[in-house]
This record gives sequence, structure tokens and C-alpha cells, in this order.
Amino acid sequence: DFKSFWDKTLHDGEVSFDVEAVQYSYNSIDFASVEAGLSTSGDTEVEVQFYETVHIGAGQYANNPWLQEMPDPLHRIVWDNFITIPSTWDGKNKINGWNNLKAGEIVEANLGSVAATMPVVPTFGHYNGIVGASLGYGRSVCGRAGKGVGTDLFPGLSRDSNGYVQYHAPFILGSKVGKDKDFGNVQYHHTFGLQDVDPESGEKVNADELSIMTLGKGYDGALTDRSIVYMSDVSELDETIEMVKKRRAVADHRNNETIYKGFDELYQSGHKWEMSIDLNSCIGCGACQVACVAENNVPIVGKREVNRHHEMTWLRIDRYFYGDIDNPNVVYQPMLCQHCDNAPCENVCPVGATNHSAEGLNQMTYNRCIGTRYCANNCPYKVRRFNWLDYTAADLFGLNEVYPLADEEGNKLPYYADNITRMVLNPDVTVRSRGVIEKCSFCVQRIQEGKLEARVEGRALEDSNINTACATACPTGAISFGDINNPKSAVSKAKESPLNYYVLEEINTRSSVGYHMKVTNKNEKLSDKNS
Repeated sequence: DFKSFWDKTLHDGEVSFDVEAVQYSYNSIDFASVEAGLSTSGDTEVEVQFYETVHIGAGQYANNPWLQEMPDPLHRIVWDNFITIPSTWDGKNKINGWNNLKAGEIVEANLGSVAATMPVVPTFGHYNGIVGASLGYGRSVCGRAGKGVGTDLFPGLSRDSNGYVQYHAPFILGSKVGKDKDFGNVQYHHTFGLQDVDPESGEKVNADELSIMTLGKGYDGALTDRSIVYMSDVSELDETIEMVKKRRAVADHRNNETIYKGFDELYQSGHKWEMSIDLNSCIGCGACQVACVAENNVPIVGKREVNRHHEMTWLRIDRYFYGDIDNPNVVYQPMLCQHCDNAPCENVCPVGATNHSAEGLNQMTYNRCIGTRYCANNCPYKVRRFNWLDYTAADLFGLNEVYPLADEEGNKLPYYADNITRMVLNPDVTVRSRGVIEKCSFCVQRIQEGKLEARVEGRALEDSNINTACATACPTGAISFGDINNPKSAVSKAKESPLNYYVLEEINTRSSVGYHMKVTNKNEKLSDKNS
């Protein structure tokens, strides 16, 4: 019977079946018949391409609020699906007189056999004549988090004559009907020195003249621009490295004073926890962000609160375009608390709720915080979050209509108000209440766990046994964490690279998070349309 079979399978660790050998023929496909059976988008001028997102998939993960609130890696939108359109559409984006659609504006459109009313999102590098739309949303049979979120576009898929599903369909644009008042967009600045085309001369011009990061060949060592993202092509890498060295030397000379005298010597003894992030390895997948949410009990706030800029994620992934507007490069930059050794946030807290540890951690004492938000205002990286509402049901007061999930009786509640849902909370991390600031802690609970294990085992602490949630979850190994005072640690070796730099180093925050500049290797002859 099945029980005996199952017990034996568990015991043996494997299962075997007798299968006859089958001879396959691989070169008998009639490609002409396959091509003839492919459906087309008819005579429509624009075609829609359907795709699955990296976080919701085909809808199987729609009921996970951690994933719903994880921004789309390319478009930075949460809690919705949308229509992606080219940022320059050769006039095809004129909708009843509207030819300059902005992110979050709602249009009526036919996507195959689906008549939908959806927001649009202009996108750099988008192919003309094509729009995109994601599947997996608009589920009617789902849990509290995923039910009714977005628009169901599966009915727009068709099949060819061979029965294969076609992920494209005719697209007919209707009229603009307004703007989504709760549109959840987490990023509003998108470019670094992007090149556009002057309509009169036809020459490439800088479409972002106020770019906050430029490294040109005429660089003279001045710090007139902010160092956010450094990027270079392989052909100019040596020159760019020299520019970065000059820039960092000027910053070091300018930043040789601090009000915290003697701390440099203090940090050279004991442990000093730091991080390095390689922009070449980061693919913007969001695994680090979701791991941080799960590990540190980060609140989920819902679409409307994100629209009000009240998102609570401790780690965000900024996405920037640079280069040619028709074929731009993309760089992802994970941004979290930089654990500055000369932290602007620490000086302004009137109750000493934010302080610095002897191991270089910028700490938050939640039960001292009175919510003045001076620290968030003084943070140049904008990585501190304020609990406007009781998102985690820590004290259950102040419930109001901003909570997007309703129980069976229709009562609006926070995500974590349900006792079963609260079982996902990490017991090693404080559940914060309303009215306090919170931020990345470098997973201090994991650091303490590593110290306790070393003490119980009677050995010295090894930083290789400690890792943050984001570094553990990163599939490409872009994040390195460890003790900078250990010359053999991964973070020490990473920061010895000539590609290493610090964000906003020129303002003397003395960040503990280093980044490796983005390096591309493009063949200009292949990208030159005239060659």
C-alpha cells in the first residue's frame, strides 16, 4: 500500500522505477508548419507582450505581502500590474490628444481580448511598437493579501494552431481616464547623464544636465558633483580609476576633521563590522530586501502608504539608467543604513536614542525614541523609517482605514494582527510600535548569536561565522559582510579593490558600506547604427 511504499522510500532515500528505454528523434520537426501556425497581432500598430514578474510569478505568490511590497526591479512599482510604454514612442502614444503620459496615469486599452483600465509606466530603452503587461494579478480566489490586486490579463492569452500559448496579442489604446491616486511608486529619479537626441540637430545631448554623478575626461579634481554611482567602460577603466582616486584624495583632505576625536584608534582594535557591495554583481532581484523584511520583522504598509512615501523597508534597491536613451545601461544600487562613523543622525537626537557602538554599529534604542524624526531629516542617504501607524499590531491602537486587508467581517486590520500571521515574526528581533524610527542594524542579533556560540564553544569569534540576512540571501554574492580589522575577511579583501568607493564620501559621514563601481564592456561598433 502507499504507506509501506512511502516509509520504504523515506528509509532508502530514493525511489526506483522500471522504465523502458525510448529512442528519440530530434531532427524531425517541420519548422515550416510551426511558423505557419504562429498567430500574429493582426493589423494593429502596437503589440502587447505578456510576461511574469520576478516576485509574483504567474500569480502563485500573489498572497505573499512581502512579495507584493517588493518593487518591480525595473519599474519600481508595488502592489499592482501596469502597462509599460516607451519613454519615446514615435507619436504612437498619443491617446485622444494626450502624448506625454506619466507614470500612474490610467488609460483604457484592449490587450488582446481583455478590455482593461490600467496605469501606464514609461520606460527607458523600451522598444517602439511594443507595450508590456504582467500576468499573475487580479486574482479573485486568493488570500487577504492578493485578492483583487491589479488586473487579470490571462484571458488575453491566445493559442496558435498547434495549441501553444501565445504571450503576445494586439494592443489598442483608448482614452486617458485619470490618475491612480494610490499609485505605489518607490523611486522618482531614474537617470545619470542619459543621452537624448536634439530634435533640431539630430545630435546626442545630455538629457539630465543636473546629473548628480558625472565623471568626464575633463575632470579636474573638484567635488562639484555628488558621488552616488561610479560607472565606466572597460576601455576607459584605468582612466576612471585614476579619476576616482583623485576625487577620494580631495575628499580625504577635506574630511580630516571630526568632532569624534580618537575614534579611529578605537576602531582599529577589537571588531569593526563593515560591508561591501559589488554593483557589477547586483541584478536587482530583491532577494536581499525580502530577506531583510523576514529577518527583522519589517512592517508591510500597503499600497496607499507606499504612495504617501511611508514604506518601511530597511534596505531598498535604487535603479538608475545611464548611457544611450535608446539602449541604456542599468545599474542597481542596494542602499541601507551606512553605519557612518561620523553619523549626522547621532548628533541631533535629543534623547540619545541613536548612538554608535564600539564595534562601529549605528544603533537604535527603540524604547528611548520619541519620534522627533530629526535623525531621518539629517540622514543624507534617507534610509531611516518612521512608524506612522501600528503596522505590526505591537500595541493595537490607532487602527484606521489605511490598512488594506480586511478580515471575514470586513474589519480593516494590519497584516500582523492575525495570530497565525504573527508566527512569521522573528522572536530574536524587537517588534517595533507606533511612533519610533527604525533602520538597518547590520542584523545585530546575528552578530550577538555568533558571539554567544563562540563563547559556549570556548573559541575566538570568527567573523566568517556571522553574516547578515541580505548577504546570506544574495544569489550572486554581491554583498560581503565581516570584520574590517580581520585582513583575511571577505569585506577586507573587497575594500582593497581599486573599484571601491563610498557614497557621498565628500560630506565626511565616514560610511562603513563600500561599493564597487559599475563596469561595462560594450562594443561601440555593434551599438553604432551608422557602422
